Amino acid sequence: MKITSTMPSFEGVAAGSTATARLPIGLTYETLLLTYSGITLAQMNEIRVIGNGKTIQRYTSGTRLDDMNKYAGRAAASGIIAIDFVRYGLITRAAREITALGTGFRDGKNTELTTLAIEIDIDGAATTPVLSLKAIQSAARPLGLLRWVREFTYNAPAVGEYEISDIPKGHLFNSVQFVNANVNSVEIQRDRFAVFKRTKAENDLVQSDGERVPVAGSFIYDPTEQGFGAETLETGRVHDLRFVLDMASSGAVPVVVESLAPFQA
Repeated sequence: MKITSTMPSFEGVAAGSTATARLPIGLTYETLLLTYSGITLAQMNEIRVIGNGKTIQRYTSGTRLDDMNKYAGRAAASGIIAIDFVRYGLITRAAREITALGTGFRDGKNTELTTLAIEIDIDGAATTPVLSLKAIQSAARPLGLLRWVREFTYNAPAVGEYEISDIPKGHLFNSVQFVNANVNSVEIQRDRFAVFKRTKAENDLVQSDGERVPVAGSFIYDPTEQGFGAETLETGRVHDLRFVLDMASSGAVPVVVESLAPFQA
């Protein structure tokens, strides 16, 4: 049975400060519900989920998190925003919940999550920020696969092809979001063999017909777009992984990688 519990209060909730909530250990975390007022999503300059002192999920704004949630099929945030550990929007319960965050129990590698915190960097322009958390939880279980969210920043210098070849490998890639409205198409090469190539229009069509809601201003590569959680991009035994973008103009290209991997100390 799932329960919904009130989490400890945030510390340091003030404009220009970092708010921190230290979460209790023991049960399994599926989703956090962050209630906010006196602050906009854009004024949440960064949101971090930190376990044992290591950043598991990082969102460079509340707006970025909201876009990812809407892409997965969640409603737009309006005073409440979800931070998921499960993979929302997949067809089977097992696929969704395989990444639920178990705490307080050792796994097969003798790894145990003993601390868990949420940090939010609050912009100085926020008026009177108020933050609170509730958690949707299930029975205790050991750590398994975790849902990691990492962001990397690139800058396409000109119109035409732009290659990204240094995103860290090793995880199962669940999705890769290229945050730039001028990405015409993306090709993915693993060890120089093309495994994916679509235009933005083709990608949006396939995902709209599947289980996703395309996001304006982004090109999202997503092997789970039809709702099947086992469809991931395996990068652990790959020597060369590159993403070839066709750009309509130059500019910054933040890349958000959602991936699956065990906890790494």
